[in-house]
Amino acid sequence: MARHLLYVQTETSRAPSVLGVIEDSGLKPLVLRSGAEQIYLVVPVDTSQADRLLLELKPILGAEDWMALDTPAWTYPEAEADEREEPTPAEELEQALDAAARLHWGFVFLVLASAAIAFAGLIRDDPLLVLASMIIAPLMGPLMALGFGLLWRHQKLVLRSALTAATGALLAWGSAWLLTLVFNRWIPIQPEQQLLARSSPNLFDLALALITGAVGAYSFIRGQGQTLVGVMVAIALLPPLVASGIFSALGKPAPATGALYLATINAAALLLTATLGYGVRFRVSVRRLWPLAVLLLLLGLLLWWASARGFWQVRPA
Repeated sequence: MARHLLYVQTETSRAPSVLGVIEDSGLKPLVLRSGAEQIYLVVPVDTSQADRLLLELKPILGAEDWMALDTPAWTYPEAEADEREEPTPAEELEQALDAAARLHWGFVFLVLASAAIAFAGLIRDDPLLVLASMIIAPLMGPLMALGFGLLWRHQKLVLRSALTAATGALLAWGSAWLLTLVFNRWIPIQPEQQLLARSSPNLFDLALALITGAVGAYSFIRGQGQTLVGVMVAIALLPPLVASGIFSALGKPAPATGALYLATINAAALLLTATLGYGVRFRVSVRRLWPLAVLLLLLGLLLWWASARGFWQVRPA
């Protein structure tokens, strides 16, 4: 396996934190130069360790600090190395997720457009239109970025992606609510199969969300866009939000709550399994994720209780 040298220069006040991260990774840093204000380190690392160490050190270093990774002098070729699929480099993955976490007008347009398409598909009972809104899936990117930020405790990424995801969810729900009020004045909306299917979540939906969350993390890590499209369709975050807005505008709080709960538990399951996938890839302890796992367990128990009692069923007017 290729060997690298990681060079790090940081202020003396941050040196204990930097050395702690390096030593916790089982590595032995060498102090090349140490002064009153700066310390200069070099760390021998394997290729498999480099990505993780760069990500862990980045939030610690200050604006004037720097680090650099050299290229190996030589590598011994491994059997069938060309045929094996290599993961996306960590820095490239972080850049892609950081871009997906940002709130911008393009994201707002995609949310409103996909919500309108989902609205049309749900009230017309047209599965093709609902499928089209799933493929757009504007909320997938911020949630995948949120999972990455939670794993690395990247506060800026967590706040940015959470704000973007919450804004997108609110826009989708609000636009569906407004469209229903306007549309229902001329043509009364009667809940059909596509709409009713999003109002009564069950444990099968939770299991599906867990599986697709893991596949979503794998797709982002490997850079496989085709696989990610399938995840977007399977997890279906936007149609439940739109269904909740429709039922709410129609004055049906029980199915509106059920559809909103489906979107919530899909998002929570996606976050948990996506974060676990990132942790496995970068060999990071996932014990810090126990609050998310407990939250998902509580949501699952409430889901089982409510679905068993038919709490979210549409009642006759």
